[in-house]
Amino acid sequence: MRLSSIVLPLAMLALLASAGCKQIPYSPLPAPPTGIRYEPGANSAGIARMSETELLRQKRLAQGGDKRAAFNVYRHLRSVENDDAQARDWLILAADLGHAPAQYNLAQIGMYEQDSASALYWAKRARASGYAHAAELVQSLENPE
Repeated sequence: MRLSSIVLPLAMLALLASAGCKQIPYSPLPAPPTGIRYEPGANSAGIARMSETELLRQKRLAQGGDKRAAFNVYRHLRSVENDDAQARDWLILAADLGHAPAQYNLAQIGMYEQDSASALYWAKRARASGYAHAAELVQSLENPE
């Protein structure tokens, strides 16, 4: 391969890029209403923590019907505060609101606790919500070998 066959196309690209492009100013978009706003330096063993203010904001959003916020509260309580009992209440709320990963998690919990009726109920809800692996789980629960 000749050097001129590489240099010429690169030079053409540089010329075209510099000729017709104008600078577009970058402005970051604000966080979505249900996105978590972490405080700088609020970490616990590498896990980002929500501030008390943010946790309250997420709880209010969830109580208003926001399924993502309910799941955010569940994850915070489960991973940061290790409060499984309270976290499960928020997981159930998220699932009731239609959050497919929460529904799938509850199906997995039902399997772990050997509650096949609960596992099947939540797996079917997750499948109806479009969760990727829920159909396989429903099939395995309906047709145990």
